[in-house]
Amino acid sequence: MIVNENEKSNNNEKLPEDFIKTAKMCGMAELLKNKNKFYVEQNQVLAESFPEGIEATYRETNKGVEAKIIIKKDQKIKEPLFFCFGLKGQKESQFIYPEIILEENSEVTIHSHCSFPHSEDNFHEMEGFFKIGKNAKFIYVEQHYHGEKSGATVRPDLKVEIGEGGRFNSDFNLTKGTVGKVEIKLEAFLKKDARTDIKTKVFGTSKKDNVKITDIIHLEGENSRSLVTMRAAAKNGGKVWMQGETFAKAPDSLGHIDCQEIVIGKGSIAKAVPIVEVTNNQARVTHEASVGKINQKELETLMTRGLDEDQATEMIIEALMK
Repeated sequence: MIVNENEKSNNNEKLPEDFIKTAKMCGMAELLKNKNKFYVEQNQVLAESFPEGIEATYRETNKGVEAKIIIKKDQKIKEPLFFCFGLKGQKESQFIYPEIILEENSEVTIHSHCSFPHSEDNFHEMEGFFKIGKNAKFIYVEQHYHGEKSGATVRPDLKVEIGEGGRFNSDFNLTKGTVGKVEIKLEAFLKKDARTDIKTKVFGTSKKDNVKITDIIHLEGENSRSLVTMRAAAKNGGKVWMQGETFAKAPDSLGHIDCQEIVIGKGSIAKAVPIVEVTNNQARVTHEASVGKINQKELETLMTRGLDEDQATEMIIEALMK
């Protein structure tokens, strides 16, 4: 079934109360007021509304929801779009297949919230494709909440093509509640003068939390630029693996990977793997990675100001995630 953009209700009350609550927990309260939206619960579209300048269609199938969104040439969408993908139940599955295309000189910001508040054995899979045209700009912010029982399995896989002079900024956050099992892959291909800034922040809080995040950048065009920033903490037996890869193939291309992870408590594991490869003698890629315990001096300084050890630890982690 293909549904046109005006066939679904635009009322905010279409969004389940549990999803509204978790969006507010993740600092997205103001976005709930936005008239530009796309809401999906399990594999059903609840509501959608897109402004002039955007062409949007979707299909609800037995395999999940397929969506194609095109920001037309020269369109600068001023108000951010708010997407929400969620599962209300404890043992449900969701499959999302988005294709987002920015035509030449267009601009858009999308804030996406993935919410699984009661998850005990939920499964969410996303296979996405973003295409950013010449001199187009795409800002994508994603906030997740997986409940308090480490019961979610989440597997997003995203490929991004950034055309000449295009810009793509991505900010992924999974720092509220528990994580569960998460395996995320983002792969971006940059043409001439393209830019990308990829940020990822994850906090594994229990022995049931197991995270692997891989960000891969291909600097294929002359004067392309990339920055990959990865921040993570593993606590109480949590496991976090972050791998940043940058491959520079074009003259004057420049990339950097910055990974910092903190390990807290017995059985916790944090692993950082930077991979850099340069196949053009006029390109450059750098990296820095650190994994280890919380800085004792910082901890003691905060405790002298009246915080107990747990409070001081949480404050340091919050600062790392900013």
